[in-house]
Amino acid sequence: RVHARYHLRMSLTTGHVVSSTRGLLLRAIRSRACTPTVAPSPVRSAYPTTASRPSASAVAGSLRSLPRGAAPYPSSSFASIAAVGRSTARLHSTIIPQAATADADVFEATDTDAERKMLGHAADRYGGVIVDDATLPDTVDAFAAQLEASIAAWIAAGVRGVWLKIPKERAEYVGTAVHAGGFGFHHAEPDYVMMTRWLPTDEPDMLPPNASHQVGVGAFVHDGKGRVLLVQERRGPAAAASRPDFWKLPTGLVEQGEDIPAAAVREVEEETGVKTEFHSILGIRHGHNVAFGKSDMFFLVALRLRDGEDASAIRMCEQELADAQWRSIEDMAVRNQHIMPGSHMDHMYGLCVEHAAGRYAGMGWQALPIGFNRDGTVTTYSNAPTREIMGKNMRS
Repeated sequence: RVHARYHLRMSLTTGHVVSSTRGLLLRAIRSRACTPTVAPSPVRSAYPTTASRPSASAVAGSLRSLPRGAAPYPSSSFASIAAVGRSTARLHSTIIPQAATADADVFEATDTDAERKMLGHAADRYGGVIVDDATLPDTVDAFAAQLEASIAAWIAAGVRGVWLKIPKERAEYVGTAVHAGGFGFHHAEPDYVMMTRWLPTDEPDMLPPNASHQVGVGAFVHDGKGRVLLVQERRGPAAAASRPDFWKLPTGLVEQGEDIPAAAVREVEEETGVKTEFHSILGIRHGHNVAFGKSDMFFLVALRLRDGEDASAIRMCEQELADAQWRSIEDMAVRNQHIMPGSHMDHMYGLCVEHAAGRYAGMGWQALPIGFNRDGTVTTYSNAPTREIMGKNMRS
C-alpha cells in the first residue's frame, strides 16, 4: 500500500505524462508538414465565476511537486557534496523543485581527497542524493572508480535513494552503472536516461516509479446547427483505408506541462485548422495496459467555435487525416457501426448528444493557488468551478 501511495502522489503531482511512439512521430510530422502552425487560442470556461487563465509557464511550473525520492527534472548545476559525514548544512538544488531545497540534509566531506574521488551530487530532503550529470568524468574507468567510491560513502552515511542521470553523450556509462553500480532504469528521454538505486537493505525501495499513465483527449466541436466536426484517420487502427465509413472525433495525446483544455484546442487546430475554445469536460475514461503497458486516461472535451470563426474553414493536416468534415451528430452517434452498443464510447457519444441538446453541461475549470507556501496555480476541474465553494467557507 505504501508503494501505491507514493506511486499515486508521483502521478498526480509531477505533471509527467507518458507519450507513445505514435504520438511522438505525429508531433514531429505535424511540425514539418502542417503549416501554418498556429499557437492554440487561450481557453476559457463557460462559467462566469471561473478564475483568469494561468500562463502555460505558470501551470507547468506549478505541477512540479514531488514525493519521496522525487523524480528529477533537467538540472542546471549542483555543488559537489561528498557523503562522508552528516552535518547541519543546507543546500538548495534546482534539479527537483520542492524535493531538494534549502531544508534538505547535506552530507559534507571531511576529507577533500575523498570528495575529489566522488561523483558530484546534491542531497534531497528525502534522505537521498542526486548526481550532477554536468560533473561526470570523461572516461568509463574514471566513472567506474568514482561511482564505486561514491556508493561506499553514501552507504556509510545512510543515504537512501540515488538518482543518476546519464546524458546520451555518456551513453557508454550505462553498462557500468548497471553491472558495477547496481543501478536500474527509471525512465528515458531523447537526450538522457535516468537511473536509480535504493541503498538500504533493511527496508523496501521507496523511490517513486516512472509516470504510470499516458493522457489523451477527444474533442467534441458542435456548431450549434446539428453538425459536429468529425475526421477520418489516415493511419492506424481507425484508418479510412480499412474502415471507410468510420468518422470519429479529433483525438490526441496531452503534452508534458499542457492542460487538458489547451491540448484539446491544439489538437483540433493542428488536425483541422478550426479555431475553438474550451467549454467543459464531458467525460473521463480510465483504462490499463495500453501503450508500453502503461495506463491511459482519456478526457472527452467539449469545445465551441471561437467567436467569429467560420465553421466551413477546414484546413486539414493531410499527413495525419484522410478527411475532415462537418457532419450530422447522427453520423457520430447513431449511424456509427464501429461503436459497440453499451460500450464506453457509446456512453461518451451519448454525453455529446446530451451536451449538444443543452441537457448536460459537463465540468468546468478554474485556476487555484497551490498552497503549502508554494507559488503558482493548478488547474482544477469540477461541476462547480467557483471560488465560493471552499472548505474554509463551510459553516456549521
